[in-house]
Amino acid sequence: MKKLYYRIWEKEKNEDGQSMLEFVLVFPIFMLLLAMILDFGWLFYTRLNVENSARNAARVACVEYDRVAYDDGNKCPEVTYSPDGTVTSYGKTYSLDACKSVLNGTASDVEQANSGLSDQEIRILNQVRNTIPSNFTDVSVTLSYTYDKEYLTSPSAYDYKVANRSNGDVVVLVEGTHHAITPLVNWGADASEDHMTRKLRCKSVYKVEANSFSNG
Repeated sequence: MKKLYYRIWEKEKNEDGQSMLEFVLVFPIFMLLLAMILDFGWLFYTRLNVENSARNAARVACVEYDRVAYDDGNKCPEVTYSPDGTVTSYGKTYSLDACKSVLNGTASDVEQANSGLSDQEIRILNQVRNTIPSNFTDVSVTLSYTYDKEYLTSPSAYDYKVANRSNGDVVVLVEGTHHAITPLVNWGADASEDHMTRKLRCKSVYKVEANSFSNG
């Protein structure tokens, strides 16, 4: 009888050891799969919100545009030029970090004036700021109107009228850095790149609605 009990005890002991070994082998794989699910879910959530931010901004920019990326002094679109005077971008790029105090309403009168942002631009940029998640940083927003490019590249000379932006579309491009939980979402990055972050860019295009403005 003692031998029988001893054999049963030895069998249960071996099975316990085997179960522990299996757990040790399987547990890292399980945690890796769990991390992948969480990280890619977090990436999907971030991208969805960035896409929504671009869409929300475009909805405002298609109806409010007479003081958006517009040089009121020279009565022409405000675009990006290189040092030699060549147009490098038919749009205007805003950094949310640079104008953070203006957007959240804590800027002084001097900061507000120095920012050069119109009330329309503030409303558009706040659509992005209020929609993107907190883990999305280094955010830039580029606003461009297709009519502005047509005007600047047209061989015929005619006066620019901001109301004519309704003849084209508004393009809103939101770019920034997504901060991941693990390096898995940027596994294929170069050795010099940060594997814990991933660049995201989302674009939204809306037809500009016809409107009447005092500056033409």
